[in-house]
Amino acid sequence: MRRLIIFLVILALPVTAAAQSLINAKAPSFSLLDQFDKPASIRQLEGNIVVLIASDKEGSVQNKSWKDAILKKYKDRLVLLGVADLRSAPFFLKGRIRKDFQKDQDSILLDWDGIVFTSYGLTQKVSNVILVDAKGYVRYLHAGAADREAVERLFREIDRNETDEPKRPLTTDEHR
Repeated sequence: MRRLIIFLVILALPVTAAAQSLINAKAPSFSLLDQFDKPASIRQLEGNIVVLIASDKEGSVQNKSWKDAILKKYKDRLVLLGVADLRSAPFFLKGRIRKDFQKDQDSILLDWDGIVFTSYGLTQKVSNVILVDAKGYVRYLHAGAADREAVERLFREIDRNETDEPKRPLTTDEHR
């Protein structure tokens, strides 16, 4: 059992490191369809502050807390999108799963191949919250429940990105 736990921790480290290395980097590009077959891509949303709430089925229980907190404070000031990691869904249930998601009127991007989870280095079995600024750079990434501290950190980053000029990475000359 101890070896299994150590093995799982080692497997999780690269994902966490990969996700954290995205902070202040250009958001990985993706294009997905929502449950109503409406396309959305991260590049299409540039010019807006975007918050993605991504999870698999197990992590979806944490999504409502994030969504409610974000909408309460920022209702119309940003784009809030859900991303459902559906890699583990059997192919023959795709139609039924899409219909189940259609009960929710808010757009939920259906990630059948795990593109967002893989490219953003996200964590399964929890909510993942990603803040992308108006220029398309990742400014915040959190995996886990919407506890007070995590929500406050997200709000500080949203506020900073609403009031500041959009940030950009430093060029090689500016590092010197």
